[in-house]
Amino acid sequence: MVEAVFKKKTIWNIMFMSVGLLLIGLFVFLRYADGEATSADTLSGILFGAIVCLFGVITFPFNFKAHLSIKDGRIKGRYHYFGRIDCNVSDVCFVLAQVNTLTIQLKNGKSHTIFGIENSFVLCSVMRRNMPFEAKEQPDEMIKSLDKLKFDNMKCIILVCSGIALMFINIFITVFLTGEKELNEFGKADWIIFLIMSVIEIAVIIATFYFAQKTGKHIIPIRRLKYDIQRTIIETTPPLPGKVLYVFADEEYTGRITIFGYPNCNDVYYSVEKLDSDYALPKVYVSGTYEDAELIPIAAEALIDITDKVMRR
Repeated sequence: MVEAVFKKKTIWNIMFMSVGLLLIGLFVFLRYADGEATSADTLSGILFGAIVCLFGVITFPFNFKAHLSIKDGRIKGRYHYFGRIDCNVSDVCFVLAQVNTLTIQLKNGKSHTIFGIENSFVLCSVMRRNMPFEAKEQPDEMIKSLDKLKFDNMKCIILVCSGIALMFINIFITVFLTGEKELNEFGKADWIIFLIMSVIEIAVIIATFYFAQKTGKHIIPIRRLKYDIQRTIIETTPPLPGKVLYVFADEEYTGRITIFGYPNCNDVYYSVEKLDSDYALPKVYVSGTYEDAELIPIAAEALIDITDKVMRR
């Protein structure tokens, strides 16, 4: 059984709540102790303290008593506030590990993105080793889809950067058109310009956040499609000529190691193939001869045995 290790954050919640209460008390005290303190300053300080305190309160139950385990081919757990997962590893179509984050996509279309897991890469490794995989398209078709997805993502990134630039440009234009006046110096024409530019600024901000959200949504599909392409090529490309004993792949399916034997003896050697930027699988290294496969200097336990999948093609 493999269990998730969730980050402990109770101390941070207590700290936020304590700092928030301290700020509230401090500004209340200053209101009566400092004759120059205004009601606006006091209310602003109290509001800020309340927000800090509320943040600690709201995040306290996040991942409280959270758990996630993989046992006997089944994933079961509770996470965040109300999130739950209970399915077989065979129901998983893709899993992605990032720092303290694990994303699990199921065949039924449901997706679980779980934050706060310290050993997310360990759990991802276990799932990838045991989840079934069958490519629905040929690599060439998937590569075309990936290129289109990357192109769409790049357009969104450009639009986000353009939006951020327009926010500042809009501010400078507003300042220029109003003659760099303070708000209390505005005339009727200045206020009209200010309101029009404010509407434009809000529209730009909304559009920028929209395209930023679209960019974020592209991450998982791109990573999944890239994984599918790499795994399909690694598992379906015929092995190099020779007496193949074993074929291993890394967990990201970026290359493979093939161990060969010689006729009528126990001597072995191995070759390394790596996917290049065009998704070709050239041979990049051939070792010398070893007396036994156990003497080959590779960490086989960190690799995935794909011998049966490659040889049945």
